[in-house]
Amino acid sequence: MSNKIVSASLALLLGWSGTAFAQSEVDALRYTQLGISGSARIQGIGGAQSALGADISSMFVNPAGLGMFRRSEITVSPGFSTANANTRIANPDSYFGPNVSDSRNSIGIPQAGIVFSERKADNDGSDWRGTSIGLSITRLNNFNQQISYRNTTEPPNTIVDYFAEQANIFGRDKVDLDAEYDTGLSTFEGLAYGTYLINFNDVYGNPTQNADPIYSLGSIDQQEQTKRRGSQNQFDIGVGTSYKEKLYLGASVGIISTNFEQERIFRESGYYIERLNENDEIESDGNYSLALRDHYTSRGAGINLKLGAIYRFNDALRLGASIQTPTSFSFDESYSTSLAVDYTGSSRITESIIPGQSSYGLTTPFRATGGLAYFINKYGFISADVEYVNYAGMRFRERDSDFGGSGNYFGTINTRIKDTYQSAVNVRIGAEARYEVFRFRAGYAHGGNPYKAAGLDGSTSTFSLGTGIRLQNYFVDVAYTNTSLGTAYSPYTFDTGTSPEIDIDNRFNNVVFTLGFNF
Repeated sequence: MSNKIVSASLALLLGWSGTAFAQSEVDALRYTQLGISGSARIQGIGGAQSALGADISSMFVNPAGLGMFRRSEITVSPGFSTANANTRIANPDSYFGPNVSDSRNSIGIPQAGIVFSERKADNDGSDWRGTSIGLSITRLNNFNQQISYRNTTEPPNTIVDYFAEQANIFGRDKVDLDAEYDTGLSTFEGLAYGTYLINFNDVYGNPTQNADPIYSLGSIDQQEQTKRRGSQNQFDIGVGTSYKEKLYLGASVGIISTNFEQERIFRESGYYIERLNENDEIESDGNYSLALRDHYTSRGAGINLKLGAIYRFNDALRLGASIQTPTSFSFDESYSTSLAVDYTGSSRITESIIPGQSSYGLTTPFRATGGLAYFINKYGFISADVEYVNYAGMRFRERDSDFGGSGNYFGTINTRIKDTYQSAVNVRIGAEARYEVFRFRAGYAHGGNPYKAAGLDGSTSTFSLGTGIRLQNYFVDVAYTNTSLGTAYSPYTFDTGTSPEIDIDNRFNNVVFTLGFNF
């Protein structure tokens, strides 16, 4: 199996792997790898805010920043996002087709919050100068995306060939598949058998020991479309305080809600021969077309704790650090799969895998962030963050499932997580220039590669620009971010043979506005 195919199964979506379980190392990474979030001011500087403070987004990264507030504040940040996916066939020797572009738009409110600040008078002799309490909601991930591709291939590279191979790899015979059909289908080879895509007779009608696919010839057309919806949001409750206007301390509790939905349909069509006589003359033939569909939904909630500190050496230099405990999630999911096949001169045949539901837990890893901010008098500042995340520390745990042996399944997946992922360092840097009431911002963020194997690159790059106006009692900011991520995908992977490989260039564009009031 090539590195690109490994990347395919890990970096984007699981292909039609033949398993009824939906939990995988892909799910764990989906809820752990985060992008740039927060107010328009913070997004405009690439998310580099660990040592900055005095922004409502501090609760999400370093709650010590709450201790720098001198007045109470309320903000709301509506936003507009576009997800673009450009696909191309990576192995044109066996599969070929056009480049395809897809986009999906979404509108929402990725950030909103309020901070209540109480500062002591200048003539108060206490070393503890003030306390702030904040509430905020932040969108961590936007899952809205649409991806599609089209290609042409020839046998034995079709998905029907793949179904037959799966049956033979697992030693499925006619008696076994007949029993599955009678009790309820639970595998993809069972679906293919129930719709006559695979059988135990060759093209001459002779019985065979192994499963054989229908005898297709010539060019076989394939296409697939995946639609994803949902988001991951965090509600924070935080408190921050100031000691001698030098040391700022803070803590916050984060409550995360996640909803994810995926609909996928794979189509294949072509010419096949149903029967040949002993002289290799065609007795019956026709065209076939299949549509393999699945629908998957997941809902979850999690909780974590963040502790942070910022030290202000002087008016120019600040250092910040924070830690976040592992996030403990609980998920409930449901999924269904069906296969519909049309043959020339026959009515449609449709079979479905028994719908599944399960509940499970997921623990995402500890995070540690450090940063500095350097202020250039009244002209602006430069800020930089470094964040450490150990993706290999993600762990599934069993809660409840309607499938037997799920505990062994999660043990296997946790081992694959350890073998697949590694620790990564995320770097964010940004700057703000000031001219009277106007602000101009730019930033860059690099998300470290979570994959251990050489040749797999799941890193992300984000460029950002922003501007704003700061007045006595209110402010308006706007930011634009562009994130790029290259991934690969294989809808099915042969044990022996050539599997389709799809390269995907993902670009995520986000525009967010923040309107804030001081009181």
